Amino acid sequence: MIFLSALVVLHHVSIGYGTMGGWCYVTAQKLTGRTQIFISALTGLEACFSMSLFFFISAFLTIPSLEKKGVSTFIKTRLIRLMIPLLFVMIIFAPSILYFIEIHNSTTQLSWVSYLLQQNAKPYTSHVWFILVLIIFELVYIGYWKVIKPHFSISTWLSNKLPTHVTILTSIVLCSGLTLLVRQFFPLGQNFIGIEFSNITPYIFMYAIGLVVYRKGWLDDLSRKLSITWFPISLIAATYFSVIIYLLSNYPSIVNKFVVGISWESVFLSFAQVLVCFGFSGFFLHLFKKKLNFTNFVSSMMRENRYGVYIFHSAVVVGVTMMLESLTVNTPIKYILACILSIVFSYILVGLLRKIPVVRRVI
Repeated sequence: MIFLSALVVLHHVSIGYGTMGGWCYVTAQKLTGRTQIFISALTGLEACFSMSLFFFISAFLTIPSLEKKGVSTFIKTRLIRLMIPLLFVMIIFAPSILYFIEIHNSTTQLSWVSYLLQQNAKPYTSHVWFILVLIIFELVYIGYWKVIKPHFSISTWLSNKLPTHVTILTSIVLCSGLTLLVRQFFPLGQNFIGIEFSNITPYIFMYAIGLVVYRKGWLDDLSRKLSITWFPISLIAATYFSVIIYLLSNYPSIVNKFVVGISWESVFLSFAQVLVCFGFSGFFLHLFKKKLNFTNFVSSMMRENRYGVYIFHSAVVVGVTMMLESLTVNTPIKYILACILSIVFSYILVGLLRKIPVVRRVI
């Protein structure tokens, strides 16, 4: 989770320096040429698996928490941990960052309160869209837990045997096919209140897989299987995806072939993204479970603050990006500095905020 939180910060720093994607502040001093294409490819590959892996881990941790606390206590805890940050960011924090950006650019004459009222006329989840989707997923699972599970348990119906490679491939093909179908109604790049439904299918699959993997006790064996066999295969898909990023960067006119309708370009893009999602997720689960599973002072501090970093990092990223604009070094150096400083300052900020008892209770 520490690794994934850091990736979220780096993802938004990268977009702030001109890679593909949407972000609240993009500096005029953008990355260009091969550097921009390379970072765009890395950012795109990270986006293929990082949020899906967040959903997998969240689902994996849901069952033991639900069994330990019971439904009512679980819901109360999740409302505090999820709903309060979601509403805070949507109503106050994200609009305040936009207001600061507009003040910086001298593009508004409104007062802070007036600007917030204007922004809240249209709901927008900003970077915490994940929390809203997670709330929905958890409510659906709680409904299943209370209503359906006493009469029909899906995990009992499924085999206890570890999924075969054929089963894994079938899941990848099914997920990519449904992803392509969803994108006929919600094309890539479009969002609704901040949620990109074009990528919702892998999120649903990974959340469901997380539930099943916990119940069956497959984490070690399945992540190892994915890491050894499917990660190398997913590297081929990652290479193909990087070629697509290169083509889109140099020939923007072909973008519709990949994001609109059903064509070989859109089919292979969906398949490549899902394959990267499965392969990379399995690899990193195995890597951190078996090779990087250690604890020290720094990792303990980062583990405690990782959720808060997800909530508050946007202000740090914007502030650092603006601060570095006056620095007289080339843009790639600024980008590297922005990556380092954004992560460090985000953890420092959250560490200080969590000294406030009420904040510590929420994040």
